[in-house]
Amino acid sequence: MDNNKSKSPHFLFVTFPAQGHINPSLELAKRIAGTIAGARVTFAASISSYNRRMFSTENVPETLVFATYSDGHDDGFKYSTSSDKSRKAATGQYMSEMRRRGKETLTELIEDNRKQNRPFICVVYTILLTWVAELAREFHLPSALLWVQPVTVFSIFYHYFNGYAEAISEVANNNPSGSIKLPSLPLLYLRDIPTFIVASNPYAFFLSAFQEMMESLKQDENPKVLINSFQELEPEALSSVFYNVKIVPVGPLITSRTDSGTRGEYVEWLDTKSDSSVLYISFGTLAVLSKKQLHELCKALIKSRRPFLWVITDKSHRSKEDEAEKEEEIIKSFRQELDEIGMVVSWCDQFSVLKHRSIGCFVTHCGWNSTLESLVAGVPVVAFPQFNDQMTNAKLLEECWRTGVRVMEKKEEEEGVVVVESEEIRRCIEEVMEEKAEDFRRNAARWRDLTADAVSEGGSSFNHLKAFVDEEGM
Repeated sequence: MDNNKSKSPHFLFVTFPAQGHINPSLELAKRIAGTIAGARVTFAASISSYNRRMFSTENVPETLVFATYSDGHDDGFKYSTSSDKSRKAATGQYMSEMRRRGKETLTELIEDNRKQNRPFICVVYTILLTWVAELAREFHLPSALLWVQPVTVFSIFYHYFNGYAEAISEVANNNPSGSIKLPSLPLLYLRDIPTFIVASNPYAFFLSAFQEMMESLKQDENPKVLINSFQELEPEALSSVFYNVKIVPVGPLITSRTDSGTRGEYVEWLDTKSDSSVLYISFGTLAVLSKKQLHELCKALIKSRRPFLWVITDKSHRSKEDEAEKEEEIIKSFRQELDEIGMVVSWCDQFSVLKHRSIGCFVTHCGWNSTLESLVAGVPVVAFPQFNDQMTNAKLLEECWRTGVRVMEKKEEEEGVVVVESEEIRRCIEEVMEEKAEDFRRNAARWRDLTADAVSEGGSSFNHLKAFVDEEGM
């Protein structure tokens, strides 16, 4: 058994069926299988994520194979209502069903590999999959959590559940203008805290899942957390003491694609634009902007008159009357003016776009994958966060890495919703593209070089990953 481990360590990766989890976990699986001699990886994703074509199984190392597990919703899970109470109940039911069916199907996978004399030596799982760690313990397998957010966010959740809950809740719920100082982190205000911690947030019920995850780590003999970040990016946060939890920064986990030869219409359009002149706008696969916010963004783009590439997917905004309206329909009245200035598309290869010479600014929701892609590509940002870790990511981009500016929200008293007004959006765009463009581009270029160094052979993340694989394979 020991000889088998040392010669061919076999890792099982299990990912939550969301794009922000799948992308970095698949990239890490590729790196282990493709760069660590003798290592093999089985990458398990939900049947629903395969059916929805959330990732490609092509161009992977021969030592990486794919498997499935059931989350109980093989055709995909969708909310059927805008009610917070109903959404909470539906999500709870989904998570419970995923635990039940996931354990059943992964148990079969683990046992089947044992019978075929290719046993797993370690299980790597993403956020919200605590049941995978439980299953690993049942099989006496070591496991590692892949944290697909910055270590700063891990630190906030960790300290919340280890002595700082009252202090953080005081700011979140009773003192909105107050601040909180956590060990080894910058001063945090309410707008910097992950929204899952704020009781009034519609998704605050997810907090119990994060608590369960932190408690689960304590049950591991040698708890390890692989972080999609790197030593040079968050040195202070990485210096924090997490008791017996070992933090292993292995990022940025971004797939550096080469040009496949397929050039979409949007690429040809970008080719006609001058260097650093185009705004790239995307709010990811989950964040849905309100009708009011979409209108304000349209007004800002029309008034700025700067060429833009805006990705609008088939996401729908739900009104209080529970009527769904697709984002493309919401901006219909602005389309003629928008099309005179820029281009609206339903999909693009984001990383390739960010690396295009014409892109001068990324207007982003600050999802961690998008945040890292902006750093790897060396593109300044207008940070436009929506929920959870995006709030913290926006703070890091603006105040710590200084690659852009963050929009200021305004609460609409009549409707009780938070909106970033068109003039504020335009102000931020002009600051990044004109007033402080040189400073932001210089800082972005510095981070671009540091990210490349971290994952190169001999770099900090490369060495951390190799040490992790060597340790598990012994």
